[in-house]
Amino acid sequence: MSSALPASARELWDATLSQLLLRVTRQNFDTWLRATTGRRFEGTTLVVEAPNELACDWLSTRMRTVIAQALTAVAGPGLQVRFEPPQEGAAEAGNEPLQPSLLPSLQTPLNPRFTFATFLESDFNRFAATAARALASEGDCPYSPLFITGAAGSGKTHLLHAIAHEAARARIRFLLVAADHFVNEFTNAVRNKTGAAFRARYRDLDLLLIDDVHQFLGKKATLVEFFQTLSALHDQGRRVAVAGDAAAMAGAGGRFHDQLRWGLVAGIGLPSLEERVMYVAAKAGALGLDLPQQVQHYVAIRIRNSIRDLEGAANRISALSRITSAPIDIDFAARALQPVSTTAANETPPVAPTDLLDAVCRHLSLSLNDIASPKRARALTYARHLAMYLLREDAGLTYSAIAHLLGKKDHSTVVHAYNELLRRLDVSPNVRADIDAVRAALRLPPHVA
Repeated sequence: MSSALPASARELWDATLSQLLLRVTRQNFDTWLRATTGRRFEGTTLVVEAPNELACDWLSTRMRTVIAQALTAVAGPGLQVRFEPPQEGAAEAGNEPLQPSLLPSLQTPLNPRFTFATFLESDFNRFAATAARALASEGDCPYSPLFITGAAGSGKTHLLHAIAHEAARARIRFLLVAADHFVNEFTNAVRNKTGAAFRARYRDLDLLLIDDVHQFLGKKATLVEFFQTLSALHDQGRRVAVAGDAAAMAGAGGRFHDQLRWGLVAGIGLPSLEERVMYVAAKAGALGLDLPQQVQHYVAIRIRNSIRDLEGAANRISALSRITSAPIDIDFAARALQPVSTTAANETPPVAPTDLLDAVCRHLSLSLNDIASPKRARALTYARHLAMYLLREDAGLTYSAIAHLLGKKDHSTVVHAYNELLRRLDVSPNVRADIDAVRAALRLPPHVA
């Protein structure tokens, strides 16, 4: 039972009895449990009325473990139970307080902003969004378990929270946790020999949602428990959705694909320039920020891979615009997006050429071999020119050193590339955005127009 759905003592204990009916023999249930009633809460203790002192003693000792497991499955960890015989003048069930809302729980709080209504859908994420909506619907869903993959900041967590919001509205039993919470709970269960309670918490559900599952890699025992949990829920017809960073999983991600083969793997790709511009414009509009089109393009070119970083950029520009009267142009955006640095303003930190080349490759999603190759594709030529310009400006290398570093026979090629990029820099905000993005990754100040 989700902590988002408070229950009276009677309702909570009735749900626990339903669990116990599956865990104990019919004779034991009829003898000791059928006549019990949930009466009230005292802090984090559920007080249950049993017919007599003998029943209270039996339930508190002989059946304590199985009752604790069933209660944890229904209410989550942190709630205790105490049995007492009937008392004169006991409060009627209709006047009971609800289940305490602050019970200790590792369930992830739902982000109110992360709903399907606020999820900006486009070609790069439509497949994952459609699958998530299908999983959250009340009808039959063939997409469970659903494995949402994508780079950091692509919107995976948003979709998991959106599914959870729909589950809360439908009042079904769900659990949304981060992978590290699952790891911590499993470790504690092994240490404290409470594996049954742990499994009840994760398997007696209608819907399980786990974020950042790539954090399971390297933890063999946790992975085994995770896959067994998936299998148990799948066998019961329950729904599961997990999300992870495909790049962080690398080759090990194949195991996840194999284990989830009866469900669906839905990847979130990289947004195109047009989609990034659309996203920046939408976020600016939501913030009440009138962002000029050239600034939208500057931000979209500077931040290529992360929707989360695009949102952060819009927030930073909006925040700066509220404390200054300066016009919002590309220079304004560059100042707003300048990374926080501990280096004094009059100092320029040294840049290693290899670090600079790595930053260029990551920003443009290319490899060093691509840049150093003789291929003349337009994207590679531009990346080559950008790298040569920055190696000259920020690493301080000579033209000959740059030529040697990139495997060029003649330094005149580097001179031409430097001058060409310098010319384009004066007329193209796109070039400036790329330069500022690479410098930001290296914590260098942006280009000054």
